[in-house]
Amino acid sequence: MVEDIDQEVERIKDLIKELYLSDQMPWIVGYSGGKDSTTCVQLIWMALSELPPEKRSKPVHVISTDTLVENPIVSQWVGESLKKMEQEAIKQKLPFFPHRLVPEVKNRFWVNLIGRGYPSPRPRFRWCTDRLKIATSTSFIQSLSETKGEAILVLGSRKAESAARSRTLAKYSKSSRSHLSKNSNPKLSRVWVLTPIEDWENDDVWEFIGTFENPWGVPSSDLLELYRGATPDRECPVVVDTSTQSCGDSRFGCFVCTMVAQDKSMQAMIVNDSSKEWMKPILNFRDNFLVPKDTERKNREFKRLGPNTFLLFRDQLVHGPYTQEYRARLLYELLKTQKEINIHGHDDFTRNLELISREELNEIRRLWIEEKGEIEDLLPEIYSSAIGHDFAIDSQLTPSTLSGEELRLLKNTCKQWVTKEYVSDAPEKNEERIKESYELTRNILAVSLKNNKLGKRSKQLDAIGEILNRHAFIDEDEATLFAKKYASNSGMLPDEFLEASSQEDTPAIENELMLTI
Repeated sequence: MVEDIDQEVERIKDLIKELYLSDQMPWIVGYSGGKDSTTCVQLIWMALSELPPEKRSKPVHVISTDTLVENPIVSQWVGESLKKMEQEAIKQKLPFFPHRLVPEVKNRFWVNLIGRGYPSPRPRFRWCTDRLKIATSTSFIQSLSETKGEAILVLGSRKAESAARSRTLAKYSKSSRSHLSKNSNPKLSRVWVLTPIEDWENDDVWEFIGTFENPWGVPSSDLLELYRGATPDRECPVVVDTSTQSCGDSRFGCFVCTMVAQDKSMQAMIVNDSSKEWMKPILNFRDNFLVPKDTERKNREFKRLGPNTFLLFRDQLVHGPYTQEYRARLLYELLKTQKEINIHGHDDFTRNLELISREELNEIRRLWIEEKGEIEDLLPEIYSSAIGHDFAIDSQLTPSTLSGEELRLLKNTCKQWVTKEYVSDAPEKNEERIKESYELTRNILAVSLKNNKLGKRSKQLDAIGEILNRHAFIDEDEATLFAKKYASNSGMLPDEFLEASSQEDTPAIENELMLTI
């Protein structure tokens, strides 16, 4: 706990000015709009304001990574704050340059979940963090540091935040350079890290925010209200001693996050403020369709992506990506949620809110058609059904689509073959076999149509070979029998997976197996 906030602020400002004037390295500040990153930007702003204008020569890049699935209220708050920051920096002649960074289309959440069919993230299969956050910010920082030689990255991390974050900060401690630490990311080896408030506690941060006026014009009371609204019972008391719990334990993040069982901050916002009840459909969508459930296996293919298509765990196949049917349903429900918010929106923000962008929809459609061979081209129909008007077709993507009648004929032919070959089996098993035989035939047709259209037949046999390997079995039972024989005869399964099968933590091991989905 900081004993004297005024003295502490003066100490940090002096440190910032000393470092800023000591070399020509540009500065990069991570900004999320939360209390810690706001405090860091504000401290740097206050320090540089005290320098003569001619010495404010180095740029300070304030970067905020928008995953495009952030809590909409927080996303709006950050966007408005960045605009005010940019305006005030120009007005006050300070070298602050705000940047709103977004992931590449191929890395975005809906593209991977609905387009590729990746199951929703979980502790041992956290595919989202690197794609949405790390890759996005790393690309910007790496580009800047390579251009300028080196750079300083300022973070609002604090040791008091959590044990995990304390361990992260400990990685930065092995440095001979005064005040600065080496970056633990090998891609950013030329970037030095500064954590000016690493020893502050929650109360110190809130005392600073309440004591010093925000220099780019965002009232401190607005930030406090944001946290208060995201706290159950709006519990943000005045701190009078160490026994009093301070405000600010709320965690803001992606509304799609399934690392936690419940999105408590969004729940609190809805409960505490009736004007935010429009977010209920978002919360319902997350809970109903994204949170992993015991019944999830039926929504995923028994074939995994990657080289190990059929992998066993405790005599069951480790399932792969979401099925075509479930991906279609996810998209429909997401668009329906967006439509509901737009219809009942109480202002321009909610009436125009996009949960999924046109750019992402186009990429999902491309993935379904070109990479998954789903030449039914379902996306325009799903969009029209959920939103109520036609989907603007991307002219650059013109699939060689069979007519609805031709696809129905193909499916009927597959049904006739399956019912003839498997006369005595249960109808539900035959439904699975009909689906597999249909997808096999359809995907081969898709590859043939695509290559005939492009006039490229050189790789057609390789593509067909991959399809035949992936659809080598008519149903899951047949694939399981093969996997059991393969595992027992070849010993090719990784040792750590075989050892793990004797442990109790079944969900964790299953998630580990999915890492190569």
